[in-house]
Amino acid sequence: MHNIPTITLKPKKEVPILGGHPWIFSNGVEKENKSLTPGSLVKVLASNGQELGIGTYSPLTNIRVRLLTRNSNEEIDAAFFEKRFAELNEWKQKHIPPSTNGYRLIHAETDMFPGLIIDRYNDTFVFQIHTAGMENFRQEIVNALKKVFSPRVIVERSDIEFRKSEGLKDMPITIHLGNVDEPVTFQENGHTFQADVMHGQKTGFFLDQRDARAEVGKLSVNKRVLNLFSYTGAFSVYAAKNNASQVTSIDISKPALEQAKQNFTLNGLDPNDTEKYAFEDHDIFDLIGRTQLPHGPYDLIICDPPALAKTEAHVPNASKAYMMLNQNCFTHLQKGGILVTSSCSGRITQEAFRDILRIAAGRAHKQVKLLKWITQPADHAESLGFSEGRYLKTAVLEVVA
Repeated sequence: MHNIPTITLKPKKEVPILGGHPWIFSNGVEKENKSLTPGSLVKVLASNGQELGIGTYSPLTNIRVRLLTRNSNEEIDAAFFEKRFAELNEWKQKHIPPSTNGYRLIHAETDMFPGLIIDRYNDTFVFQIHTAGMENFRQEIVNALKKVFSPRVIVERSDIEFRKSEGLKDMPITIHLGNVDEPVTFQENGHTFQADVMHGQKTGFFLDQRDARAEVGKLSVNKRVLNLFSYTGAFSVYAAKNNASQVTSIDISKPALEQAKQNFTLNGLDPNDTEKYAFEDHDIFDLIGRTQLPHGPYDLIICDPPALAKTEAHVPNASKAYMMLNQNCFTHLQKGGILVTSSCSGRITQEAFRDILRIAAGRAHKQVKLLKWITQPADHAESLGFSEGRYLKTAVLEVVA
């Protein structure tokens, strides 16, 4: 690739890059052209002149460059996107479970596409552009999806707050191909779900909890199950399909609960069977502190709240909220009861979350054993050289006394 401006790093600042990290921070840059526009392609050089790859330039944040390729001679063009999309899809297909056609095709930096998320729901593809670098390649992204996958629908959901930090405007939800007039249907581990790709959270569904849902299915046999922050009921479907004796789904959103009922119906479950299933709208932070919970007591509680710490400033209050939630969950479980509890806040590490759970159990006067940690599934897999991509952790815990 010719005539790309270069950025030279300070001595030894290439070490993390050589170890797989995709970011060059501003304090590691020795020499750069300050007139470069946001999103420009740049070639990265070590202090000794070694070529480290090509990335996109971002003068507005402390992440100065995000690498797209470690091959400094690679053309970043339509063929680049087509080839990489096809290769990543082949890899993802090898690592997702059978009877699953809902998965993450592109997971941003982890898949060497910084600032780009693409989720696939059968023949519908939903993408998000977070950065100025990816903003310049919107048409290449759409064209590559068309050429590699021949999809029915392509939707862009770049209606995200983070874009502002990159100097980007709010993007309306955009359909680039086909028509969407209702939620789209897809398969996960043989279960059928719908994703509201136009109005739902994120791209319409939380694909990253697939492994945790499968574990909940195994644990639910003959148990009374409470699903907190149930959203559209995916955990609840797994529990019900695995012969839970009763399943209660609670969320603050009435539309989400209506979609949960629809997901039950799609899987041959009768959401109107009030002896076995309940769907209730509550503010869980208010509800969980009550002495008794609706339809309780429970043998298994799922607590999967939204991200409570989106920035470092949120961490103290988020930690208190996680503590309160989990302490109350433990309080509502007797000996043999199981808590499946998650945090998707990347700012709170697995060790920090473990400490929160340890203290929460102590405050609830419960002795608890850790049965399993569940992290991101293969299509969201963490790159070993990029610890910042680690965000999801789920603990499976049993009250033993």
